[in-house]
Amino acid sequence: MTSMTTVEIGAIERELRQLWSESAEKAPDGQAVIRALTLNLIACTHDAAHADRMTDAIQQLTASHPSRAILALLQPDAPEPRLDGFVQANCLLSRRGTPQVCGEQITLDARGSAVQQVASLILALLVPDLPVVLWLSHPDPFADPLLTRLRSVVDRVIVNSQAFAHPTKELVHMAELERAVSSGGLALHTFAISDLTWASLTAWRELTAQFFDTRPLLPHLRRIDHVTITYQAPGGANNPVAGLLFAGWLASSLAWVPLEDAVSIEAAQIRFHLRRPAVGVGPDAIRLVTIDLCPVEAAIGVTPGMLALHLEALDGVTASFRVDRTETPGYALTTATIAGMEPISRLARCEEPGLADLLAAELRLRHRDQTFSDALRVAGLLAARLRWDM
Repeated sequence: MTSMTTVEIGAIERELRQLWSESAEKAPDGQAVIRALTLNLIACTHDAAHADRMTDAIQQLTASHPSRAILALLQPDAPEPRLDGFVQANCLLSRRGTPQVCGEQITLDARGSAVQQVASLILALLVPDLPVVLWLSHPDPFADPLLTRLRSVVDRVIVNSQAFAHPTKELVHMAELERAVSSGGLALHTFAISDLTWASLTAWRELTAQFFDTRPLLPHLRRIDHVTITYQAPGGANNPVAGLLFAGWLASSLAWVPLEDAVSIEAAQIRFHLRRPAVGVGPDAIRLVTIDLCPVEAAIGVTPGMLALHLEALDGVTASFRVDRTETPGYALTTATIAGMEPISRLARCEEPGLADLLAAELRLRHRDQTFSDALRVAGLLAARLRWDM
């Protein structure tokens, strides 16, 4: 259930109180209306169409993360300054006899020079003693003045690297920023960084790890020599961030070290060279690993993301591990092939989460995601070697 009222900016809090009072009066069958706020969620975009999608996601989040959501639609290039505010209550449809849980949303529509007023207004509207999450949904998020103005109060910043205007450049920047904030090098108040593209890789990381949950296959994990990552790239085949993040996860988990300037590009395919400890040779012996990123341009209406993964162990007993997205949405085929053995295949769930699902996964984090931090560090090193848009 959603209700909306247009208000004067200075009357937002008063209108919210009035809105909650009316919501309680209109609740069906005398149901209790519970205003349950667990965090402050600041969502910022420069695109009106995307603002609608963000509103839909915020409403869906009420089930797991009812919040005071402040949606800021910023259009600084508009010719006339204007600042409008709207308030609404986001309530879950509940079973008869159970309380109705509600969050709230404040929408700020700022145009022209009025954009400069938004940061101070947001600071005044935050609910004290609740976590503050800043969701930046535009192509150059870390250059947004809003981040600079709100940095002292923000606990987590959420971005989507698939949407970066300059993917490799921004990925390097994000890795540098993550390193700085995780070490406390920027300020006394530091924030965690979340990436929705990283969250979208969760199912693929889980399926990859499951190959080596069994004792017979575990020894092959440290013997992988070649990785092929095939992915659908948004907006053309020159956005490799999903592949870079997955490669960064593999490398950081298995102690692979990227070689300096060891990258080759043929057509759209990218090949990186890394080194790993050699197995059964000696403590200082190394062996080369290659990682191929193979992009396929995503068709219109198709969600970008992983299409296939192929891990190969070539020294000693050859072994092959594949994960392939199937034509049936939400499923992948996994296949393990060991020399001298019959292939082992299974059809596994491989969810393609929506925007609200990705946000909910990141909002569940209470602390910095160290696995993401490690993967991002290596992905940033690989991205810096590409020098496409540096």
